[in-house]
Amino acid sequence: MRVTSMMQNTQLLQNLRNNNRDIIDWQNKLATGQRIHRPGDDPVGIGYLMRYNSELNRSSEFLENAQTGLGYLNTMDELMQQSSDVLKRARVLVQQAANGTMPDDNRKQVALEIQQLKEQLVMIGNSTFAGRYLFNGQKTDVPPYSKTSPHLDQTDAGVIFMNVSPSVSVPISLTGEQIFGQAGTANNVFQVFDDILAHLNGNQPDELAKDLEKIDQCADRISNCWAEIGARTNRLELVENRIEDQIITLQKLRAEVGSVDTAEVIIQLQQKENVLQASISVGARIMQVSLVDYLR
Repeated sequence: MRVTSMMQNTQLLQNLRNNNRDIIDWQNKLATGQRIHRPGDDPVGIGYLMRYNSELNRSSEFLENAQTGLGYLNTMDELMQQSSDVLKRARVLVQQAANGTMPDDNRKQVALEIQQLKEQLVMIGNSTFAGRYLFNGQKTDVPPYSKTSPHLDQTDAGVIFMNVSPSVSVPISLTGEQIFGQAGTANNVFQVFDDILAHLNGNQPDELAKDLEKIDQCADRISNCWAEIGARTNRLELVENRIEDQIITLQKLRAEVGSVDTAEVIIQLQQKENVLQASISVGARIMQVSLVDYLR
């Protein structure tokens, strides 16, 4: 009889431990919202969960790259607008100065504003995004243009790419010479402004009329680069939307594998708690009977 009582007590304690462990497990699931905490919980599911987590991490990196690229391109888009405005203003001034009836002193006044417009273009050429110079290729830590002789400065020809998928890289950079003209050439925008200044200070209206054509050439080159920036921006926006959709799909798949149904967990937890309370109640009666038998 005593051996039987001891076996009953041992089995009772084992059952209580099992019930208590189940309750703790369901409490963890309810607290974390995850049904898999270790490989033993679901050996097959943990494999899918790790795969989805890996894909999500990689997609997040691609999304960050796409957003960084969009930041580059949006900044460059604004700079192209500023450059275009500078050239428009310069054209108006040169057109006025090309009129033979303008007094010489007025041309010198126009030259002062043209000088300011040139310095504004140099500042645009040395613009940065997130601390990196935009128009010096891969040499993002070096300003592409000097203040003294920007028309002779050669910019780095390297191209910056952003990886937006395992097999796709999108170029996001344009060099200064693509936008402002090749260094040392007659249609380099900084050289054009130097020529305009020389013709204004020398009171050469006929030469100023020729400078208008060069301004138009510079404006056309900037417009072409502007269009390229717009095309790349559109592409990256499509890529960004695709990656965001992919992340949502992966999150849904991961939730189906690893997340719990809160209502189901609450029901299971309540059932386990009821079983534990019933086990404790029954066990208490068994223990009392066993103690009486022992005393006898």
